[in-house]
Amino acid sequence: MNRYIFSILTIAIASMATTASANPDGQQLFNSKCLMCHSLDQKKMGPSVKSMSTDPDSLRTIITMGKGMMPAYEKKLSGAEIDMLVDYLIANQ
Repeated sequence: MNRYIFSILTIAIASMATTASANPDGQQLFNSKCLMCHSLDQKKMGPSVKSMSTDPDSLRTIITMGKGMMPAYEKKLSGAEIDMLVDYLIANQ
């Protein structure tokens, strides 16, 4: 019985570690998807994070649907990833 419980716990812990590494955090997403056009405090091709809207719904809509030169990410990122990006942007304003 103890060996069975140990096996289940081992599988559960390994599964949680895989899930965590498969879901990057907001900073990782920003660095891989946004940094080429945006920086935290200086204008690049797009506005700096510090000059962006602080309204989460506006940010979510712009990331999802795009705006101007900003491409839409609705088919490139999951809803959870977009939420992580929004949280990261707001936390860094």
